[in-house]
This record gives sequence, C-alpha cells and structure tokens, in this order.
Amino acid sequence: MKNYASLFLLLLLIAVPSIVYEDNDSRYEKMSKSLLCPVCQGETLFDSPSEYADDMRGVLKEQIANGLSDEEIMNYWTLRFGERINTNPQDTNPFLLLIPIFFGALFAYIFFKKVRND
Repeated sequence: MKNYASLFLLLLLIAVPSIVYEDNDSRYEKMSKSLLCPVCQGETLFDSPSEYADDMRGVLKEQIANGLSDEEIMNYWTLRFGERINTNPQDTNPFLLLIPIFFGALFAYIFFKKVRND
C-alpha cells in the first residue's frame, strides 16, 4: 500500500507543474488560436496564411517571450482591434456563468417548495 501511495505522489508531482506552468510554445498555440486575423474571413492567427497574420504572430511570440500574462496579451489585442478579435469572449463574461446558476437556484427553490407543500 505504501508503494502505491508513493507512486501516486510521484505521478502527482510530475503532472502538476506541467498543468500549472505552460511552456511558451503551448501558450503561443493557445493564444494564436483564440485571436482572429483581422484581414482574413473568420480564420485565427494560427490558421491564417496572410503576411499580416505573420507579423501579428511575431508580435505575439515577442509578448510571450517577454513574460506578459495571457490577460495582458488579450488586453493589448482587444484595445488595438476591438472585442471581435477574441474568439473566446465567454472567458471574460461572468454573466454567462452567473445567469444559469441563478435560474438553476431559482428553479430548485421553487421545486423544493412545491414538493414540501404536497
């Protein structure tokens, strides 16, 4: 049993840093897939073949290499091109999470109140 616990602890110690601390290449891929190319029709920076996207990818690589956080990078691109450049706007909108929770809690309250009265 002791061997299983130590094996589990070792696997946990190996897995956690790779999940918590992304390397620059995986951050670049994630960020370039979440930014739209402003000159292409619906393509991300990752998929776009345009020269303008090449320049934007170079700037993105520099930002990641300089240690900017994901939030700082998204703020830079959003200020420059507007909200439409972000392919994942729900990450920044708390109402997309709060509204279903509110209605779920309201439904649960009404349901349990009806069940208790019957």
